[in-house]
Amino acid sequence: MRILHSYCLNYNIGDYALGFGLKNLLRKYLKVDLIGDTNIQGREFNEYYINEVVNKRYDLLVIGGGGIIHGKHWPNGWFWLIDKELIKTIKIPFIVYGVGYNYWEEEGGIPERGIIHLKETIKYARHFSVRNDGSAGRILKQTGIEAPVVPDPGFHVDINTEYERREKAPYVLIQVANDKPLSRFGSEEAIKSFVKAMRTVTQKLAKDYKVIFAPHVLADVALSKEIADGISNASVWDFGRYAFDHADQAVAFYKYAEFAIAMRGHGQIVPICFNTPVIALENHPKHGGLMKELNLVAYNVKVNDEDFTNTLLATISKLEAKHEQLRENYKIINQSLLEVTDDAFKKIVNIVK
Repeated sequence: MRILHSYCLNYNIGDYALGFGLKNLLRKYLKVDLIGDTNIQGREFNEYYINEVVNKRYDLLVIGGGGIIHGKHWPNGWFWLIDKELIKTIKIPFIVYGVGYNYWEEEGGIPERGIIHLKETIKYARHFSVRNDGSAGRILKQTGIEAPVVPDPGFHVDINTEYERREKAPYVLIQVANDKPLSRFGSEEAIKSFVKAMRTVTQKLAKDYKVIFAPHVLADVALSKEIADGISNASVWDFGRYAFDHADQAVAFYKYAEFAIAMRGHGQIVPICFNTPVIALENHPKHGGLMKELNLVAYNVKVNDEDFTNTLLATISKLEAKHEQLRENYKIINQSLLEVTDDAFKKIVNIVK
């Protein structure tokens, strides 16, 4: 089977990670001859591309995962660049798998044209599902669409894949996000407060561990460096080394960390996949949504918490005290997630033959 995979390839390590996971699943459940990639945020599915590439060269189109239900300014209210009338001209089976409803609360949700386009997509897709970060509730509330839930594909980056340990000393990963900073923090003053708090936390952690900051997009690098600056035993990984043809090497850091502190969805998802304990720094509904879905909300800290520094430090202490227990709990969580994925793909296999 020749598969075309369309997902976000706009230089975010988390998106590459979910791409690895979804390709692992495709190879596990289907007989794959090749998997081609195209960037859903850049590729226009126009009449020529559909007829001469999609329909002629491939047997299955896979869209997702990732937070692609987002972007009010996009032509269709989400990232798929295809005229609504052209969706039905795709002659090969297509699925939309494990996508995220990523609108910020203050954005007011997907516009009406987006709801119409999504419903037309669902009409022709052989399978449509959202990821397990609360997206189902958010999309239902704002659109009336009832979507089945599957684990984010990033939970499966480990399937039939080995990752090399690159740092031998015991280390903690800290992943902070700096794109859309006002949406994430609310104000310039809040950003300054966050930096000050994270420097305090980093200084304490650096007494016991090597602290490695893990930017996922280029915009994250500056914030990571500002926090780590001058702190002994703290550094920022060489983003350019991993971005993005070596994104698998970045993923590997999550496997061997003592634990992670993360402000991006895949900064949470990837360590959990590897049974690496994680503390989520929530500044988007998907962060707390995921931890709630997995019964890990006790390890979710809101960035706008009035006593953020002490709350985070207390959560770190709790994690350290229950470290091995958490790893065992994660194994149970991951087995459950794999079972849900297995059920979903058994159905997909039957409907795309």
